[in-house]
Amino acid sequence: MNIRGVGVIFLLMTSGFSCSLQASVQPVQNLVDQVLQSQYQSFQTAVESCGLGLYDQRFNQGYRNRDGWDGGGSLGNQEAALYLRDRFCEMGLNVSLQGTYRNVVAELPGTGRPGKIYVLGGHYDTYGSGERPGGDDNASGIAGVLEAARVLSQYSFECTIRFIGFNAEEDWMEGSSDYVNNAVLANNETIAGMINLDMILRPGWDSNPAQPEDLDVVTQNTAACLDWANTFITAAQTYVPTLSFDFATPHTSVWYASDQAPFISAGFPAIMVVENTVEEIWSSGCNIYYHSLEDADNGLANNPFNPSGVTFNYVFASDVVRASVATLAKEAVCIPEPATVLLLALGGLALLCRKQF
Repeated sequence: MNIRGVGVIFLLMTSGFSCSLQASVQPVQNLVDQVLQSQYQSFQTAVESCGLGLYDQRFNQGYRNRDGWDGGGSLGNQEAALYLRDRFCEMGLNVSLQGTYRNVVAELPGTGRPGKIYVLGGHYDTYGSGERPGGDDNASGIAGVLEAARVLSQYSFECTIRFIGFNAEEDWMEGSSDYVNNAVLANNETIAGMINLDMILRPGWDSNPAQPEDLDVVTQNTAACLDWANTFITAAQTYVPTLSFDFATPHTSVWYASDQAPFISAGFPAIMVVENTVEEIWSSGCNIYYHSLEDADNGLANNPFNPSGVTFNYVFASDVVRASVATLAKEAVCIPEPATVLLLALGGLALLCRKQF
């Protein structure tokens, strides 16, 4: 091996070679494959049970309910906030309760471009008083946020990723509005993309059980929002081919009916990822147990002997989480572990050495 070869290798290894490797070998599929249906289901049932004091006996109100802003939040709502905070802390994330509505915010700081922020969120409150387990709406979404955070928190990224449990969504996005106005805009932050998981567990239709179980992506009809929606769809189709979509293009009507709306209104690209469109959920009878006491893993919404036979689909929901992980890992730029970069560099070194002899 001659001196020139040594010089070439040294330059490659010290002047951006490792950076190019990081850009070209992002372990996106590896991260996607780490999403576990069993762990997702564990998170979902734990959140659904809040109000019974199963996580913390101090919040036992005798029934499952996470009503978001009835006199400051029900006991079940407070138990859910504590559960989310503790799970995020266990993952090593920077966690805080933000604002009047106790949004639970967990941050994975970026190592290269920390000012470029991606958000994965879902609301943890439920609609109305009384027994309202909210198994699909929205224990399903917030469980997805937790499972994505569990996987992504094990890695480093160039950009910052925030995982947020929004409160008071059922009070017309009070929590997410407070977050955007008093945290994001007040601090002049840049949200590069926001994904809102809201109802991802019951894609089947009670009014038409033969309807395909597929995913809808909802956003505003603007260039930035459509581009972000298509980024999510492309990542899903690439890394989670088992996940099917209602249409290959996003829906743009009634884009304002969940926690993506305050982000969009503030000028940031944001999407809602949902089992059916808002219009379908509100008016078509696709989910007749929505906002009822039967929206639970042990309720009619998940009972195969209900009139339609439609149940919770944990495989589908886990694939939605995988699509979210794929999108964030790719866009926030996952950085390989040092050992991976070293092995790849040594592989390149070996190839160059071989050519020199």
